[in-house]
Amino acid sequence: MHELSIAEGIIEVVERTARHNDVVRVKKVRVAIGELAGVDIPSLQFAWESVTKSGVAEGALLEIDRPSGQAWCMDCSVTVPLKNFGDSCPHCGGFHLTPTGGREMRVVDLIAD
Repeated sequence: MHELSIAEGIIEVVERTARHNDVVRVKKVRVAIGELAGVDIPSLQFAWESVTKSGVAEGALLEIDRPSGQAWCMDCSVTVPLKNFGDSCPHCGGFHLTPTGGREMRVVDLIAD
């Protein structure tokens, strides 16, 4: 379950940021996890509860933004929505798609008490 590793990575960023900004308590963390990032959101939320049992983010809410998947179609030269890798272009039906969005995973911000 790589969601636990992702949650641990998020908490490392939160703790480092809190330490550098003299924050004692974090009540909410907002992250962006793209639709194409391959992350199971319920598993990530479960893992988050585990990694926040103690420390500066104890009990902090994890708010997850879900940027949509997008791709550039090399056949028809259009940016198109992409729900899953392997889907065809909704405009021309081609499969020459290069993902351009929806794979990101990043901490957007945090709210301190």
